[in-house]
This record gives sequence, structure tokens and C-alpha cells, in this order.
Amino acid sequence: MSESSGNQDAQTGKEVAATKKWLSVKEAEALGYYDFMSYLGVPYYHTGGLVSTGKLAELCRIDSNKKVLMVGCGTGFSACYLARKIGCEVVGIDIAEVSIEEAKERARRQRVSDKAKFRVGDAYALPFEAGTFDAVVTESVSQFLDRKKAFKEFSRVLKPGGYIGINEMYKEEKIPPKTAEEIAHAEEVFREITGLPFSLPTPEEWKKGLEEVGLKEINVRKFRPSPSLGEIKTFIEGMEGIWNFTFHFAELMLKIGKYSLFSRKIRYRFKRLGEGKKILLRKKSTSKYAGYVLATGIKE
Repeated sequence: MSESSGNQDAQTGKEVAATKKWLSVKEAEALGYYDFMSYLGVPYYHTGGLVSTGKLAELCRIDSNKKVLMVGCGTGFSACYLARKIGCEVVGIDIAEVSIEEAKERARRQRVSDKAKFRVGDAYALPFEAGTFDAVVTESVSQFLDRKKAFKEFSRVLKPGGYIGINEMYKEEKIPPKTAEEIAHAEEVFREITGLPFSLPTPEEWKKGLEEVGLKEINVRKFRPSPSLGEIKTFIEGMEGIWNFTFHFAELMLKIGKYSLFSRKIRYRFKRLGEGKKILLRKKSTSKYAGYVLATGIKE
């Protein structure tokens, strides 16, 4: 198969996912990882949920007068939440067309289409003029990117005095050899299932990445995953209430159950995803050496 025909098939798969509520097993298997997750309706991928989204917004001094760019916005869950909660103008970009279509629909449902706008875009070539935004933020996105290349582009579209803010995973610099092997295995799992480069930086490497693009007042704050009642309440708020949350969760479980039952390929995806998450987030001996950072820096 030629590259052009492969791209055409991928495009067709994205269009099918964007227009059909229930895909056949074959259609679902043809989707890439993030297109499939967007089709399922997974609201977000970042650790810390909307609680960490709110914290990052505070650290970036985002208020109702600010214009924010969310790179790798996914299905727009965080972007719409900020538009509703703070009243800021949010522009979300994502390379996955399925995600952007769902994000636009989410904004319409939540009546924030005037505040939250979405478009397909590349993190390495942002379709905006220099000095457009007051803040550029990512959530579980920069860890898949070439940091030097991406942060330079983020800085380009920032106004002087604007913030780059990231919510991304990290690993400690000093890790026992056996534990380091397990974490390396988890990194390999995420590279396999996403098809993207994935290697967790240390907090020091995150700081260096922001320093290299000339940001000042850089702060890197470490957090450990610790699901709480507050996070659940905030998530339900983000879903606009318990009934929407219940309906969405039920539909998500139905889809996961259907495709896991009839597709060996999709069962394998979920099994591998579970392996990686267990090592990084749940297993005591390994997860204590990993977590997420809320890191910020200001453009001079």
C-alpha cells in the first residue's frame, strides 16, 4: 500500500468515526489509539483530572479576560470546563479530526461555542500569528513531543508576559535499577499503543526545556496521583451534572464491552494500557517514582 493510499484510508476512518455513533468492529480496529479513544468518548487523559486543570489555570493567572491556547485539546473537556468556569476565551487544537469534531459538539452542548473554539492543528506549526495568546497549556501532550521544538512554537504565539503551563508526567532522576526497568517497560507500552514517542522526563528536564526557550520565573511543582472525592465532584461538574455523567459512563462502558468482546486487537490494546498504567500510577514499588508536574514559565 502506498503512503498516499494509507493516508486516504486513515482519513476515511476518521470521517466514519466522526459521523457514526456506533462503528463496526472492523471500523473501530482501523482507528489509531487517540481517534479510538475520542470515538469511545474518553473525556481526558491527563493525571489529576479537572482539579489539576483548575490549578494550572490559577498558576497561569488565567481569568475571564485571557485568551488561552490548549495544544492537544482532545475532545475539548478541559477547554469547555475553563470556558464555563472562568469565562476565558479558549482555542483548542488537536491533530486528530475525530477529537476536534467531538470538541465542537461538546462546546455546542455546553453552550460555550462563543468562548471555546476548536480546529485541527499541529503543535510544531501552530496556525496563529506571533503574540496571540495570554497562555499556552498542555495536558498529557508535551510528554509525547520534541520539547525544544514544541516549546519554541508555544513561546512564539505567546504575548510578552504570557505563560506556558504544562500538566505532564515525570519520573524521578534516581530510581533503583529493577524499578527503572519496570518504568522503562511502561514507557515502551505507551509507545506501542499510541504509536508516538514516549519517555518520561525528570522534573529537572522539564525545567530545562522551558529554560531553553527563554522563559523566566520557571516553577516545576511535583504531584502524586491521588484520586479524591473532590476530583470526582469536579468531573461530574464538568459533565454538567450527575445524569449526564451517568449516561456518558454507561455508553462508554457499553462501547468498551462490545469492542473488547468481539475484537482481539482491542482487547490487547486495553490489556497493554492497563499494564502501563498499573506500573506508573498504581503499583506501590514503581508509582512512587512517578507522578505529574504542573510547570509554568513566563515569556519576557
